[in-house]
Amino acid sequence: MQAAEVTRTAKIWLDADGILRIHTFPGLEDTLDDARQNVAACSKLAAGKRRPILIDMRNLKAQSREVRAYYTGPEGTKLNLAMAILVESPMSRVIGNFFLGFNKMDLPTQLFKSEDEALTWLKGFRE
Repeated sequence: MQAAEVTRTAKIWLDADGILRIHTFPGLEDTLDDARQNVAACSKLAAGKRRPILIDMRNLKAQSREVRAYYTGPEGTKLNLAMAILVESPMSRVIGNFFLGFNKMDLPTQLFKSEDEALTWLKGFRE
């Protein structure tokens, strides 16, 4: 693992394979301020280059519509090539489905239960 950024709700790092990774901390609810901090950390680590991103939201408790809209809007997705979202619990699956169903993005996005499958899928989007 290379350098990492830690925010109130997540640990974010850029792997040697060029994939941005976000691991959410257990039991927290993202606020709009958290979303801005997480996006800023991703932008810093991406160093101006568009990258595939893996979001592990299996531990996330909740996200408001406003937060999801920020993450899936122009500011939240400007450096993303593709997005894989890891889900497991019923709550993380609901949040993931909100990303896919209610926030139309102009980038490939898919839900996964398996981290290995998500990483394999994302590797096809590296520039």
